Amino acid sequence: MRVGIIQMMVEAGNVKSNTDRGLSLIKKAKQQKAELILLPEVWTTGFAFKKLKELSKTTPEIIEEVKKLSANTCICGTYIVDNPNDDKVYNIFYAIKDGQVIFEYKKTMLFGLTGEDKYFTSGSFKQKNTFNLDGITIGVSICYELRFPEFFRKSAFNGAYIHLHPAIWPKSRLNHWQTLTQARAIENQFFLLTSNGVGISGKWELAGHSAIINGWGEIMGGLFEKEDAFTLSLPMNEIDTIRNQLTSLKDSLKQFKGMF
Repeated sequence: MRVGIIQMMVEAGNVKSNTDRGLSLIKKAKQQKAELILLPEVWTTGFAFKKLKELSKTTPEIIEEVKKLSANTCICGTYIVDNPNDDKVYNIFYAIKDGQVIFEYKKTMLFGLTGEDKYFTSGSFKQKNTFNLDGITIGVSICYELRFPEFFRKSAFNGAYIHLHPAIWPKSRLNHWQTLTQARAIENQFFLLTSNGVGISGKWELAGHSAIINGWGEIMGGLFEKEDAFTLSLPMNEIDTIRNQLTSLKDSLKQFKGMF
């Protein structure tokens, strides 16, 4: 499977600029024959907390624009979505292919230090965090959930060979980002695709360093600190080879299968 990751500046509250930038990079990844494309967390809006309810009104129209680009390509990212039951919103991951939303996942772990819990409604760990794409199981987690290995283990236990992790992660914790993403790929012996923002987003300078990591924890390619789309073809048979050579995931399944 040929996959692509997008790294871009996500300006807090600047929907038009973000959307134009993101759609352009989606088109670039499609030109590079990507069958699966991952964008950063809340790539159209950023975290303009006091305007989230208002900004959520732009999401349906943007989803329609993404659908137009999704022929033979699964385009993935998270969006601010209105919660009609209260004054909060959801941060929802959508996988969009052939003009349809084929999967959605609500961010569960909200980052209280920045106040996410005050503005967002949380999802539940019980929700499904894997979907099927052309016979391949793909897992999903979002930003802060990187610090909770349970989300990744649940994905692997449910058959994921690829795991997607969009984020808005700060440069001040770049070392954590690099260490934990490689650790999650090693622990679960799958391909991990990360897509982070870059540059200044609201109060934060973002870490960039979006990457594609294999099941040995090796970085196959990435974007460091520039805006761009990066694509490559994943050797899917490598996952079984790794899992047969080092049986840690299989041993974990035997011991802890009922946990997830």
